[in-house]
Amino acid sequence: MRLVLIPGMGVDQRLFDSQRELPVPFEVPPWPKVNSSDSLENYAARFAAEVGPCDAIGGVSFGGMLAQAMAGPVGAKVVIGIATARTGRQIPGTIRFAKAIAELASGKNLDLFGILPERFRKGAQELIQAAHLDVVREGSRMLLAWKGSQPPCPVRLIHGDRDLLIRHSVVKPDRVVKGGGHLINLTHPKAVNQFIMESLEEVGLSAGSIR
Repeated sequence: MRLVLIPGMGVDQRLFDSQRELPVPFEVPPWPKVNSSDSLENYAARFAAEVGPCDAIGGVSFGGMLAQAMAGPVGAKVVIGIATARTGRQIPGTIRFAKAIAELASGKNLDLFGILPERFRKGAQELIQAAHLDVVREGSRMLLAWKGSQPPCPVRLIHGDRDLLIRHSVVKPDRVVKGGGHLINLTHPKAVNQFIMESLEEVGLSAGSIR
């Protein structure tokens, strides 16, 4: 069994440090080069070609949106979205979202993530400041025009009730984590890891099926 996880917009594999406790291994692929003419769909298609076949795919925020668009091409049996949306219409308006991303990238307003305890703030800021700025810039544009994808497999979503970037009340996820902000996989790893395993097991994938 091959599990692929895609981090939030432009950040790297460190976002999934808390998922290393999972009883299944996973891969975090590098970001492909992004072009100013890319739509989310064609960027996802190029990303999928680089990733290749996998049994399950998931991601955080923008990574979760890409995972939905990539599910068909990679042959995934399930998509696992963390603090993500089903369409661009579920994301705040262009100006508000662009301003939020700019503030996060500069480290000025980490409170936009929602509840983020002090012990996570340094690591979150390091992740954001090391992000691929081209992916942040073009990804913000792409997701706002994204009309959603229709993967040929179940899409399972988990969200925090204190997420200020993408509201759970709009997304209507399968599970809501009380007190969780946008980085619930860091702040609430037990809940997220349990959700990941349940989502895998629901489609017949488990630790015992790992090769």
